[in-house]
Amino acid sequence: MMGRLLFLLFFLFPALLGAQTTTDPQEAFRQAALTGKPVLLVFQGSDWCIPCIRLEQQVLSTEQFMAFARDRFLILKTDFPQKKKIPAALVQQYEALAEVFNPEGRFPKLLLLGKDKQALHTFLQDYATPGALIDELEKTLKEAHAAM
Repeated sequence: MMGRLLFLLFFLFPALLGAQTTTDPQEAFRQAALTGKPVLLVFQGSDWCIPCIRLEQQVLSTEQFMAFARDRFLILKTDFPQKKKIPAALVQQYEALAEVFNPEGRFPKLLLLGKDKQALHTFLQDYATPGALIDELEKTLKEAHAAM
């Protein structure tokens, strides 16, 4: 009984509180089509890009950001590591997304995409705090909803 309770507390409960995050583009856009939520597309280099690592640790993985994102959008993290290996099928999907949304190879780069993969907004600055990114996302989401 105690084991089940610990499992629920440490694995399921945080998942219910936080945003839906995936590394699978097909799943992200399938969920976006089902839910009508936009996708926050994150281009990162998780094992070499210092600003990417800082963004992940100080902003994207924080409770504050995950709670904000939960009901508003899905998060798709595309990783371009130098040392870590990722499946070839994911590499192909990430490269296809990069050709369209990140041809300049900027890391980190964040874009908010509509459920039909149209770019709603590109976030060009580095965000040192969850609040800074949340503020810009709130503004962008309001503008996107007003345009619908």
